[in-house]
Amino acid sequence: MIRWIFLGCVSFLMFVAYDINQTRNNRRALRLLFPAGILLLALSSVKTAASDAAFPGPHAASAAWLAGAAASAWLLIYSLFFAIPAHEAYVEGSAQKLCTTGVYGACRHPGVWGFAGVYFFLALFLGSRHLMTGGTIFTLCNIGYSWFQDEYIFPKVFDDYSDYRNSVRFLIPAGKKGRDKIRRK
Repeated sequence: MIRWIFLGCVSFLMFVAYDINQTRNNRRALRLLFPAGILLLALSSVKTAASDAAFPGPHAASAAWLAGAAASAWLLIYSLFFAIPAHEAYVEGSAQKLCTTGVYGACRHPGVWGFAGVYFFLALFLGSRHLMTGGTIFTLCNIGYSWFQDEYIFPKVFDDYSDYRNSVRFLIPAGKKGRDKIRRK
């Protein structure tokens, strides 16, 4: 289990290298680091879960845990691949435009919530303490990665990022009144 959690953490280093490539010469070969990191993280997650998944059988909470995992997966996938133009962001590299509306108007890194929820609810559904541990570690890595993007990558990639940072919170969504208050500062 520890080996797979370690490899899952390595995937975040691949994401960092991918992002650094966007701010430098944006080499085509290095753009493969993002999908390779996703595959490594997925493999690590499956292996971690398989190491102790109890599959407790159907019970009253099973449907709720599965629904929570599905809703979280939807938020994650929507945030990363539909709320922003995926081709611009992940294929062309540094050609994307800053998205400040929708889920990105609520907080700057909404995918973090979907990511954490997938691990939390799947671990409950599968009865896997190892997946709960790995998912917690991966979520902390994801928060660190999001902070790195927020501090070092996005200000270089997006012209108006400092204005966006001043008007939208990092991770904790603000309601409309909260966003209006932040924008007035």
